Amino acid sequence: MTLKGDQTPTVQEEVLYRPKNQIALFEEELIDDTVVRTSQGVACAPFRKFGIYVHVDFDGTAGDDLLHIEVEFLDRWTEQWYTYKQGLFAALFYEDGDTVNGIWECFQGDVLGRAMRVKLQGATVAGDDHFHVSIAVDFWS
Repeated sequence: MTLKGDQTPTVQEEVLYRPKNQIALFEEELIDDTVVRTSQGVACAPFRKFGIYVHVDFDGTAGDDLLHIEVEFLDRWTEQWYTYKQGLFAALFYEDGDTVNGIWECFQGDVLGRAMRVKLQGATVAGDDHFHVSIAVDFWS
């Protein structure tokens, strides 16, 4: 601990901020089947926190349609992508009935790798039923 008058200089912690705009990972992505869609990886190594912004709309007949969103981080040693399972990210599902009028939600988490990406997958989505998904992210220290 540095005390007042110590000869040891104190260095203020560096704070890094992402530029003013969020990074779009998905823009109105159409989810009308059960095929997995994966965003591009975004470098996030120098940051400690992330914020994810989710906008989902549903078109069709409400039934059993689900949307699953997963956040993944890249392990710098193994080059393996790992699914982030902290807090609400352990089960981030949206039901069709909840998203008919659109939802706009944001969440915060801890950065756990050198890059981050998002995966989307529909469950029992078929026919004329579909989700439109937009996801953006930003980072800070």
